[in-house]
Amino acid sequence: MVVADKRLMDRHSLKIAKLHDHDTHDLVIATHGFLSNGKSLDPIADSLTSAGYETLVWDYPSLRGSILSHAGCLTAVIQKALCRPDIGRIHFVTHSMGGIIARAAIAQSRMETIAKKRCGRLLMMAPPNRGSWLTRLPLGPFANRFPQLAELSENESSLVNQLPRPHRIDVGVIAAQKDWIVSESATHLDGQADHAVIATSHQRLVQHPLAIEMTLRFLEEGRLRTVAETDAAAMTIPIRPQTELNDSVHDERTAGNQRRAA
Repeated sequence: MVVADKRLMDRHSLKIAKLHDHDTHDLVIATHGFLSNGKSLDPIADSLTSAGYETLVWDYPSLRGSILSHAGCLTAVIQKALCRPDIGRIHFVTHSMGGIIARAAIAQSRMETIAKKRCGRLLMMAPPNRGSWLTRLPLGPFANRFPQLAELSENESSLVNQLPRPHRIDVGVIAAQKDWIVSESATHLDGQADHAVIATSHQRLVQHPLAIEMTLRFLEEGRLRTVAETDAAAMTIPIRPQTELNDSVHDERTAGNQRRAA
């Protein structure tokens, strides 16, 4: 397992916005969810880079290993970033199980204690903060092959229900209304700064234009909606036209391929 984790560390690659040598900039670490990979984060990673963030898409084999083992690898990434004087704050953008891995890594790294001024924000999309419906599926003799499902159990004694919540990092949560993997109520986290629901599915949420716009707003302002938007069911956040968004993603595609390892 240690060898596999080291190999994954070597696969990490960066997509870096154009910066002056003397600039201190923020880093965003993005993590995907179960049954997915880093490519699913291309649209949001491209938007983050265009907004001036250094963006690291952290890829891991979601079907292998436990949440805690993956968190150990991500902890090493966080610690390495904390050693870089050119990085100001460190933010996290996550999807599904990736959010739980990030929470575990934040706790393991102790960054909220040893690097208080470097703590940014955590934006979680469809996170199973209180467990997932998926863990109700009977796996029988195959249960040992998927330790992460036990960790994501809705049982109060499961890992996800025992993880400490971030105490210095502001947390924003976006849930998917048409989600059969994580219920809307299970996405909530005690102490969250903001919460919103978008009418889309679990998998499509991470690439939804509105979710991307809300992510950028939360990292910048610490909220998902404008001050005037008090009803999550009637959100009217101005977003770029779909054609413009697609053009932006297309322009960044070559750079996006450089972010991920071959």
